[in-house]
Amino acid sequence: MRIRIRLAAFALLLAAAALPAPARAGDAAKADGIKVEVTGFRNDKGQLGCSLWPGPEGFPRDDSHILRHIWAKIAGKRGECDFAGVPAGDYAVTLFHDENGNGKFDSNFIGYPLEGYGFSNNAKAQFKAPSFDETKFHFDGTGTKQISVQVIYR
Repeated sequence: MRIRIRLAAFALLLAAAALPAPARAGDAAKADGIKVEVTGFRNDKGQLGCSLWPGPEGFPRDDSHILRHIWAKIAGKRGECDFAGVPAGDYAVTLFHDENGNGKFDSNFIGYPLEGYGFSNNAKAQFKAPSFDETKFHFDGTGTKQISVQVIYR
């Protein structure tokens, strides 16, 4: 009986040793990637949706071309999206304030935005969405690239 208990304990020890080490709180902050700091929210309701685009194809309407999408909390009329583990390249960010929490960007019947939105480089929409070239920035693949975006409400 003692041998079975020792074998079981040894097996559990081996299994635990094979598991990856738990991430420490500081590790996430050290991860290379793109950090988007968003300001200008009119309230803390709902959530922030951020999308990272790897190129001009489909930008900014065809979600099938998004590299990664993140939902983040809004607190103190500020939000933050962290895209960790992103390879070097040219990117653009689109974002919106999902004020009612329905998971989509709401607009009226003619396409006029009903929720706040923004683009990297704080590019402005003038009768149409800005192009990828107007919103792109380069990330060299090392360290953390910080992007600041101000939410626009119409």
